[in-house]
Amino acid sequence: MKWIVFCVILLISMAGIVYPKVVINIWHPYRAGEADAIVKVAEMFNLSHSEIQVKLLPVPFDSFSSKVQTVIGAVNSGQGGEEGPDVFVCAHDAAGNLALRQFILPIESFIDKSLTAEYFANTIKAFNYMYDDALWALPGSFKNIALFYNKRYINNPPKMLSEILALAKKFQNPAEKAYGFAYETGNIYYHTMWLQAWGGTIFKKIGTTKKGFPIFLPLLFSQPMIASSEFVYGHVKAGNFTGASETEILYSFNNNKTLFVVSGQWFRGAIAANIDYGVAELPIVDEIDRQAIPFLTVEGYYIASCTKDQAASVEVIKYFTSAAMGRYFGKIGKQTPANKGAYAYPEVSGDPISQIFKAAAGKAISMPNNPEMSWAWEPAYMGLINVMAGMPAKEAWKEKQVILMKLIEKENGMSYAKLGWDYGKLNTPIPVE
Repeated sequence: MKWIVFCVILLISMAGIVYPKVVINIWHPYRAGEADAIVKVAEMFNLSHSEIQVKLLPVPFDSFSSKVQTVIGAVNSGQGGEEGPDVFVCAHDAAGNLALRQFILPIESFIDKSLTAEYFANTIKAFNYMYDDALWALPGSFKNIALFYNKRYINNPPKMLSEILALAKKFQNPAEKAYGFAYETGNIYYHTMWLQAWGGTIFKKIGTTKKGFPIFLPLLFSQPMIASSEFVYGHVKAGNFTGASETEILYSFNNNKTLFVVSGQWFRGAIAANIDYGVAELPIVDEIDRQAIPFLTVEGYYIASCTKDQAASVEVIKYFTSAAMGRYFGKIGKQTPANKGAYAYPEVSGDPISQIFKAAAGKAISMPNNPEMSWAWEPAYMGLINVMAGMPAKEAWKEKQVILMKLIEKENGMSYAKLGWDYGKLNTPIPVE
């Protein structure tokens, strides 16, 4: 009898116990509307789940990559002074480097192929690296740049760049900080729209390792890079392109002082509610009769190698990239969801601007996700900055080509000279083909 009474008391006491939840830390670089969207989705997740809860940590975009890698590395080595992320949001071009350095965990064993079929095929492919069927993240959204315009002054922008610049020239007033055609001209990510129009690219495959991994040669010192950067420099010098920071451009656009802006979906979320704007595909460059071709960026939800619970993290990323949550990222964050099912919701299907970005993405070129891509940003950025400062393009890009090749050799323990590409004898631009 005493034993029965004890068990009853124990059961009653256990009923009042609140078992600890698994708290999954999500780090993200979002701002403005995108930040509002992920907060909303996190709130909905926490309300609908009892065993798992999520906690968001916004990290400034400029320091996001370095902070993520530094903290994960420290936690994995037992030297972490702070708790690392379980999940983080990052573009697909980092996948190869993150996988190679063991900052992320593969998730294909947790994900059924019927689930991957729910996403656009190219967004799933963006997270394949190292071996067949590898999956390093689930895609949340895809991004590309397009042409924003102020509908207070124009309703249907022309398709030719020369005609756009003619309108922009009449509008701009430097004294009033009124911009005609503006974007971050010193940002290599934006510059790829011109580079790829000229037929250029950042890398080309030149062989494979003994393990079967591809070997890439950078193409900073190529004729398309030289020609496209000279093209931009000429327009900047002539006052046709305004190369202000995106913060300055946004402020100007929100005060009806900018006519055309080249930017991406993230720009939408920061546009003031009172601004009537439209979006069109990128213009056709008259000199070469080709449309500007942007990069396609796929943002994915990765599972950090320092996660406290991989299975719980998988449940979180499945929820955050689901069709149902895509409607909120589309409506609040102005994103274009990677989950095809999101387009069944009127919040997404009824958004004409989202449809323009979706159509333009079909012409965009996916950024490479090989590890070398993450090492290419800094020298490519500095090369473009040097050209914009007046340094001869051929000289600037040859210098950065050598720097990047040396960096890749150091990181990969290889020799380009042994593969027939001796940068000490690099006198003419490298052919793209």
